Amino acid sequence: MAAVPASVERALAVVRPHPHRGDLIAAAAVPLTVGVVMVEVRFDGVWGRGVLFVVALLACALVLGMGLLAPLEEDHPRAYQSVLLVAGLTLLVVVLGRLAQVLGEDAPFSASGTVTWMATLFTAVAAVAAWQRRSAVCALIEFVAGGITLLAFVQWVFDPTGPNTSRWLLLVLILVYAAVHVRLRESWPRHAVQAVNAAGLAAIVLAVSYLGGVFLPGRLVGGGHAGTGWELVLLAVGLALAAYAAVDREPGPGYLGFVVLVLFVLLAGRPSTSGASLIGWPILLLIVGGAGVAAGLRPRRDLPPEPAPPAPPPPPRPMSGPAAEAPTEVRPVEERDDPSESN
Repeated sequence: MAAVPASVERALAVVRPHPHRGDLIAAAAVPLTVGVVMVEVRFDGVWGRGVLFVVALLACALVLGMGLLAPLEEDHPRAYQSVLLVAGLTLLVVVLGRLAQVLGEDAPFSASGTVTWMATLFTAVAAVAAWQRRSAVCALIEFVAGGITLLAFVQWVFDPTGPNTSRWLLLVLILVYAAVHVRLRESWPRHAVQAVNAAGLAAIVLAVSYLGGVFLPGRLVGGGHAGTGWELVLLAVGLALAAYAAVDREPGPGYLGFVVLVLFVLLAGRPSTSGASLIGWPILLLIVGGAGVAAGLRPRRDLPPEPAPPAPPPPPRPMSGPAAEAPTEVRPVEERDDPSESN
């Protein structure tokens, strides 16, 4: 590996935060990031696109660079490092959007082709922060950005009509995230949890697409009636997230599972055109849930008591009588009879 030139090393040392000042730097980086984003919004159309791009690029290089250069003291980054990385990735979104505008795209986040290359670059940078700096929250950002890349690529290349293609892709992403969790569970447990969280977010987007629409890259999809199959998917994902949170004691999947189940109720709980009825999901869930509660509360038989530990052996009894009064003669080893002489 080639050595880093001394001039480059000195330049990097200037922006490398010292661990003792990391909390202060991260606390200052948050309002700095918010201020830069506000400038980008307020002066959009007032300043030139090139000027806004340079402002966002310099701020992103500073904040994200500090997050990537901060020394890794433990197996996972400290809180201030995570703050710097997330703030830097936030500015990176602005940088990529301004870059697309400089290249001639007026509405970069509405063009699926532009979103594809922007999301690809963003996913690559987030992957560096997730795996090289071992940041779990950046792994979640990477998983979500990768899913957006897939959705944008399919819409750009195939130009599907209607929202069903995006919904099927979201189902594929849920399964992929579940497989990633299984793959990372032993070696990267904190990153594996974020794969589960990404699956929950994909399920939420899937449900919201039926309730009123969600903006996916290049197309506003939404509306329609969720069939029994999609309702079953949402129910299964919601219950799986809740069970995972209970077994592994991870709060994030539990919160997401609660949201997914609420959205399932909003979708499946609406009365049909013929009126409200218990037939369908209500009666099925009541029977299954009631049977489980009854099984847990059924009368039980107490187990027999454990056997008592064995009694200790009685202490040795002292000798009494003539045997106790007779002297015991101990002969030295050299005075004992030689077995060979007896022959």
